[in-house]
Amino acid sequence: MRIAMIAPDHPARLTTLALELGRLGDDITIHARRVSPLKRRTTLAPGVAVEYLPAGPEHPVDGAQLLPHLGEFGRRLAARWGDRPPEVVHAHGWTGGLAALAGSQSHGSARTPVLQSFELLDCRCGPRGPASPPKRANRGAQARLERALGRTAVASTVACTQDKDALIRLGVPRNRISVVPGAVDIGKFTTREPAYPRGEQTRLLMTTGPVPEGGAGAVVRALAGVPGAELVIAGGPEPASLETDPGAGRLRLLAKEAGVDDRVILLGKVPARVAPRLIRSADLMLALGPYDPYGTAALEAMACGVPVMATRAGGHLDTVLDGVTGLLISDLTPSGIARRLRASLADPTLLQALGIAGADRVRARHSWPRIAAETHRLYEEITC
Repeated sequence: MRIAMIAPDHPARLTTLALELGRLGDDITIHARRVSPLKRRTTLAPGVAVEYLPAGPEHPVDGAQLLPHLGEFGRRLAARWGDRPPEVVHAHGWTGGLAALAGSQSHGSARTPVLQSFELLDCRCGPRGPASPPKRANRGAQARLERALGRTAVASTVACTQDKDALIRLGVPRNRISVVPGAVDIGKFTTREPAYPRGEQTRLLMTTGPVPEGGAGAVVRALAGVPGAELVIAGGPEPASLETDPGAGRLRLLAKEAGVDDRVILLGKVPARVAPRLIRSADLMLALGPYDPYGTAALEAMACGVPVMATRAGGHLDTVLDGVTGLLISDLTPSGIARRLRASLADPTLLQALGIAGADRVRARHSWPRIAAETHRLYEEITC
């Protein structure tokens, strides 16, 4: 099938999905916004390409700043399609949805079915505690766009059941919403390869980067109540920039105040080839950041056979079966985290069983070939 993926800001996971769909025989073109004069068209594999269309400034901008340029992006799409429109338009995020709508109207191909994939839903924002995403200046306006796009598209996808429920509350018909969860490269994140070097202390790992508001601050405070454990925090700026990074500075201050500065290790950005080895070196992965519909950190750890403790929200609710494939936690206070950590680390047999069950679940449900096959099935359904 000829598929046009519309993603002005081109998330990285979209490339992986396109490559997997190409292996299934689909002809995929990702239409992204040009952010450099040098970028025009890139062929990723036979039948899979990225086209960069000029619309607005040729440098990265965030979603709100893209809004005035989406009409131009849509007109560029219409011109690109000419007299041979795609069989399916797959729009990603609200920016992709608006651009796809503008492109279809300009082209006169409004009957081409649109599959709308939502990512970070604004309509789900609200006073839901630490698991909620930060409020945004355009809150409300984006939710109205999501409602309109969900009702206009032939079908929609979300990454987790909680987001599906949010769309249903907006009035999007239940039978037009599918949950297509996050995925992980199970050839890269595996239980079989060696682990990163480590010492004798129990290793807790977070991959949120040095952002206290991402859950790391509470875990640093909790570490005082978990003797014999170290906390490794990966991600964020390059290692050479950690000394001047504001978030890293705040975390170091918290660690010193809690008396655990000798047990908190900030690594900064870790090369992609090192990430699986680092995960395999951990005794427990902590995915305690804000609401994450994909639950990527948890999935990567599970694929490596490492047990996970995750926030009871978003994609974790679908992926982590509490006490079976991982642990879910609601009390994200330092004392609540410390209490749950002590109980979990005291039962190594349970942790080993969680790691085994988590790896089995990821291989069965969250591989990229599985997600691509589900997406292709949706393409077939909406063109029937």
